[in-house]
Amino acid sequence: MKTKIIITLSLILLSNYLIAQTCEAYIPTKTGVVQTYVSKDKKDKITGYYSQEILSAENKDGKFVYTISQSNFNAKKELLSQDTLEFFCKDNVFYIDMNSYLNKEQMAAYDESQITFSFENIDYPASLKPGTTLKDGYIQADIFAGITITFRTDITNRKIVAVEDITTEAGKFNAVKMTQDVAGKYGFVKMNMSSVSWMKLNVGTIRSETYDKNGNLISTTELISIK
Repeated sequence: MKTKIIITLSLILLSNYLIAQTCEAYIPTKTGVVQTYVSKDKKDKITGYYSQEILSAENKDGKFVYTISQSNFNAKKELLSQDTLEFFCKDNVFYIDMNSYLNKEQMAAYDESQITFSFENIDYPASLKPGTTLKDGYIQADIFAGITITFRTDITNRKIVAVEDITTEAGKFNAVKMTQDVAGKYGFVKMNMSSVSWMKLNVGTIRSETYDKNGNLISTTELISIK
């Protein structure tokens, strides 16, 4: 359970950066482009793969919305699940819909009438440069099922710290480096983590690393192909 939550957070939290045509784009904006990532544990053992494909990009209610298909695979490359995610850009600022941080399998176990949501979307201004501090965000779901069960994720201390060269199977990239803290509360379970990610304009996340509260490496996710 804990490993699944950590992987879900690292994949979604560190790889889904989208921006509309009038914004800086930290993921391919052409429909049909597919990116594949590999996830590994602290011992560098492969734990799974996932791919993302941009399905559509269109104006909706004054926002430019991107729809993404994400397919998740185990270490044997067997399909585990598929999700559809949406992200939007407005007034030259890109926002990640914090609903993407919720575990859909967990939420599906409850009736919608039992759940109350609150959130603050995290954003990405038009330019990401070293020294930039970004706004915090959170998502919270309170589930009323006899007792109140709270699922909450807080993203804080988001900072652009450097521009560095990084090489993966997909190639060599000059990327922006970002750090942030992640605090999760899932019923009675609490987790505190931090992450480091490298992002490239018009590509997205090149590599991400997740650490526990003591600074020990938990997992890595890395771009291995673009088609």
